[in-house]
Amino acid sequence: MIENFMLKNDTAVRLYDKYAKNAPVYDYHCHLSAKEIYEDSPFENISSIWLDHDHYKWRAMRFAGVSEDLVTGDSDPLDKFNAWAKVCGRLIGSPLYHWANMELEAYFGIEDILNEDNSTEIYNYCNKVIKSESLSPVKMIEASNVKLICTTDDPIDGLEYHKKLAKKGLSFKVLPTFRPDKVFKLADSGYKDYISGLEKAAGMKIDSFASLKDALKNRVDYFAEAGCLLSDHSLESLASTTQTDAEVDGIFKKAVSGETISAEEGEKFKNQTLIFLSNAYSQKNWVMQIHIGALRNNNEKMLEKTGPDSGFDVMNDFPVALPLSDMLKSFNRFGAMPKIVLYTLNDKDNLVLSTLPHCFSEEGTPGKIQFGAPWWFNDHKDGFYKHFASLGNQGMLADFIGMLTDSRSFLSYVRHDYFRRILCDFIGTLVEEGEFEDNDKILGQIVEGICYKNIKNYLGVE
Repeated sequence: MIENFMLKNDTAVRLYDKYAKNAPVYDYHCHLSAKEIYEDSPFENISSIWLDHDHYKWRAMRFAGVSEDLVTGDSDPLDKFNAWAKVCGRLIGSPLYHWANMELEAYFGIEDILNEDNSTEIYNYCNKVIKSESLSPVKMIEASNVKLICTTDDPIDGLEYHKKLAKKGLSFKVLPTFRPDKVFKLADSGYKDYISGLEKAAGMKIDSFASLKDALKNRVDYFAEAGCLLSDHSLESLASTTQTDAEVDGIFKKAVSGETISAEEGEKFKNQTLIFLSNAYSQKNWVMQIHIGALRNNNEKMLEKTGPDSGFDVMNDFPVALPLSDMLKSFNRFGAMPKIVLYTLNDKDNLVLSTLPHCFSEEGTPGKIQFGAPWWFNDHKDGFYKHFASLGNQGMLADFIGMLTDSRSFLSYVRHDYFRRILCDFIGTLVEEGEFEDNDKILGQIVEGICYKNIKNYLGVE
């Protein structure tokens, strides 16, 4: 990449070099494996690091016509890498092109741009570095100046490896995040079995909505003991409903007995359970994350072949303003409102998620409800600029809690650098065009805040 990549003016360069370039990383939402971090096994080759878990790359490769055996199959690692390199070399306008070449430079010192002509040479060189330096998850994390990793974990998880990591004396923390999505999947064929697993984890019988709440509270307490600071929810739909515990109790019992649950019943169960959980999170001073709008598993044939989370999800386009407002009002009405981070997969909702948090401001808590980082299909150059503009136009960009990886890859921390470069360019341009004072003290506070200090204060961590 060219010198001062993405930094298009002198102020942007100054802000990046002085305040963003070497800032620590607090990755408050990702999908890394605590087990892999604890075991810290050296990577086998660059293909295993790059291609084994990256549905971003898989989508691009499939669209380019690459056969599935070179995407998620068991083909030779070099053949997979060459197939990806050919695609990558043609990804003009894509963040994947930026990320891939930034990763090669950051972790392997490679300044050549990856394409099909040099892919075998780059593959061999990367593998030589991996072997000579015994590159492993911990080495990658430490090289990226990471101080906090928050994984994504099911309530029935025993958190064995999180507990082991806490005793390992690493330079960074790995904390669990409570993600009870399966509790809401009433229509899934394995729902009864999942509730049985939750019974075992909580050590109690679950035969009613009341006992389900007791079990969830038990697991919230368990996660809190392991250092958990956040919960997370993926909401594929939003609907305004009214219901009581008694009504939801009947819905839950129908689901466990295998009866058909209507969409309306599912929404009522979800909303009532979220009200309960929001109060439980507030009592623990947790942050509640809400990811809105994924339309999952669009290709049923490929779902059977490759499983979920393998590159066949897109963004939905349902209305969010009224049901999301009603949800937040219900949290506020029936209990203590926790800190909440809202994410949307569809940038049509940027204005809603930029403005609605201001309706629930709290004295002494900057940005109690946040419009979170551009998510998934939005974590690219245009997505960042739109996000910054929306936050700036509607409120307080300076209080934004910043970037996360949302990734399964140990190389993805360059996304923080990518974000920081674009942030400094956005702010630098406002200064250069006379739209904001060139006050180094204030600008430094804003950049450092968005890069890492705001999320530290928001979570209450060191």
